[in-house]
Amino acid sequence: MIDVGLRVVRGPDWKWGNQDDGEGHVGTLVEIGKAGSTASPDKTVVVQWDSGTRTNYRVGYQGAYDLLVYDNAPIGVKHPNIICDVCKKHGIQGMRWKCTECYDYDLCTECYMSDKHDSNHTFMRYVTQNSLAVKMPKRNGSAKIQARGIFPGGRVVRGPDWDWGSQDGGEGKTGRVTDIRGWDVESGRSVASVTWSNGSTNVYRVGHKGKVDIKYTQDAPGGMYYKDHLPKLGERLEVNPVAVSGEIGRASCRERV
Repeated sequence: MIDVGLRVVRGPDWKWGNQDDGEGHVGTLVEIGKAGSTASPDKTVVVQWDSGTRTNYRVGYQGAYDLLVYDNAPIGVKHPNIICDVCKKHGIQGMRWKCTECYDYDLCTECYMSDKHDSNHTFMRYVTQNSLAVKMPKRNGSAKIQARGIFPGGRVVRGPDWDWGSQDGGEGKTGRVTDIRGWDVESGRSVASVTWSNGSTNVYRVGHKGKVDIKYTQDAPGGMYYKDHLPKLGERLEVNPVAVSGEIGRASCRERV
């Protein structure tokens, strides 16, 4: 499930200093490496960080994993008919978290990471609708990181994929992020609402279709996350074979996260 538009943070094998502007800062996967490429070989990806930096990273290359999947809602991942038992949103977008100690109790990522429900209960993580569950450690005692980047309250300017003329009032003009939301039913948490200094307000891509229209001049906090609870980007993902192929009798099949 490596796809352009994924939102990512630094992972366990990170050795690249502050290319991401510091731990917790978020970026967008914008290019997937290919076999035979010298610039972006197989098992590498290119990330456009919210700060404006753009670099390639290992997602299994030579056994190293530089990145974690922070959010897969921007590529359209959802769990139809599953309701978050705290915020009551229907059709959880992104990863799903299911309590192992309570009957039929699910959380969306935002509620899970903000410590809704008992933090001493263990949960199962479902990366996609078709993936098999992976048991998580208890949130109580796990390391938490503050996410930062293009979030409400941040200041931004036009970025690498800007294609909107002078909506921002011109090159170098700044705007304020007022909301992060999905693009219709196609993707979740994939566009930012921005109010520019000239008074105009529009939405801009921050992961939708793998595009990034803006970059920050001043980042903003986006909530906390448990880094040891997020999947490594590029790691093999156990997938329910019935959901994938309709066949019964195989233990599982695999795809890359």
